Amino acid sequence: MLLVKVKLTIDRFGMLKPGEKVLVAVSGGPDSVCLLSVLHALSAELGVSFHIAHLDHMFRGRESADESLFVARLAEKLGTPVTIEQFDVPAFCRERGMSSQAGAREVRYGFLHRVAKTVGASRIATGHTAEDQAETYLMRLLRGAGVTGLSAIPPVRENIIRPLIEVTREDVLEYLQSGGIEYVSDMSNTKPVYTRNRIRIEVLPVLKRFNPRIVETLATTAALLRDENEAAEACLSSIAAGVIVQEENNVALNREEFNALPQAYKRRMIRKAVDLACAGSGGLSSVQVSDVINFMAAAQTGRTMRMPYGLIMEREYEKFVIRFEAAAEGYSFTLKASGVTLIPELGMEVEAGVFDDIPAEMNVKNYRWQALFDYDKIGPLLTMRNRRSGDWFCPVGMGGKRKKLQDYFVDEKISRHKRDNVPILLSGNDILWVVGLRTDNRFLPEKGTKRVLVVQVRREQR
Repeated sequence: MLLVKVKLTIDRFGMLKPGEKVLVAVSGGPDSVCLLSVLHALSAELGVSFHIAHLDHMFRGRESADESLFVARLAEKLGTPVTIEQFDVPAFCRERGMSSQAGAREVRYGFLHRVAKTVGASRIATGHTAEDQAETYLMRLLRGAGVTGLSAIPPVRENIIRPLIEVTREDVLEYLQSGGIEYVSDMSNTKPVYTRNRIRIEVLPVLKRFNPRIVETLATTAALLRDENEAAEACLSSIAAGVIVQEENNVALNREEFNALPQAYKRRMIRKAVDLACAGSGGLSSVQVSDVINFMAAAQTGRTMRMPYGLIMEREYEKFVIRFEAAAEGYSFTLKASGVTLIPELGMEVEAGVFDDIPAEMNVKNYRWQALFDYDKIGPLLTMRNRRSGDWFCPVGMGGKRKKLQDYFVDEKISRHKRDNVPILLSGNDILWVVGLRTDNRFLPEKGTKRVLVVQVRREQR
């Protein structure tokens, strides 16, 4: 029975305590409606109270507005207080150069935390299921994630709880049907535009032919990896102090202590050191970590290795030092307007393509490492270089106003030793994109755009 299964999950992970108020995120879809119904049914047994939160992201016009009305009626029927708000997420994404999914997530969780604080809720419950767990696992597996990434979605993270994380979508739909409980369907979930949708629509059905319980299998694997990862991290934290030393302007690894570690801990220690040296870097790929380990095994004193994010590693007698490279010399690379350009000097590859027919959803899919441009507004010659004196552009979100690149870096608090290592995409002399930060408003696709240039920047795969 679903109620019993969810209660076991809540107890196993210590999600709720008697007397707590829970903010329940309800979109109106089957998962969130099931979550609300189950928690409402268990409220007396759990000794908790609820408040419903719903945000209209304004992606689907009247359809999303109708979902807000549905949630309002549902809250009234259950006699549960509700907060419903509307936010122009598409505009938010365009202004910040974010994908629709990333922007919606940022806005949604900001909304939930704010409402929770306002109503005095100590927990925020979301309707993630085993299906979400399995889909996330496959997405990260395909991208080449390590153990930490494959651990996927945690049942509890700070004040966020996921009571349905061990429940399949099949269980959810059966529960709703048996109880005659209504919900709304978001048709965008049926379009194979996003990676998650394609995995749900195209990949999982094929895998189910080999293992009918593939969702449970993948979710269980993710849970096991999460336990293993937590144990490894706990052990690692106890020995890191003897291996990693934070100095004034760099991070060092003691050579003897590092070499004594098992290979798995070496990989984790390198990632931890890079995170400390360059906060928010996003980490290294498994190939890059292997390259670093190979370098450390053979490097003589004075030898250096260039790393991503403008970092270098240098052997200094009995330690390896990770620091930002001195101000980079001017560099400039010509890119293919269609295809992949490898730039080993920067440890990256750039893929570009021109499309005549891009799905409407992609008009808001600019994000940190991908950008879309109106191909007919730019010239055919694309280059990637670092900054030059006098550089300027018109950052998205500034109403077309011109801004010196130097002033932009200062306003964004980009440290001086990083600025010369920020790659910049140009067409001729015009800056199209300060990669990883902001696009130029003048060259973005518009309603009448006929050809779209899509540029993706990623760490070099070797």
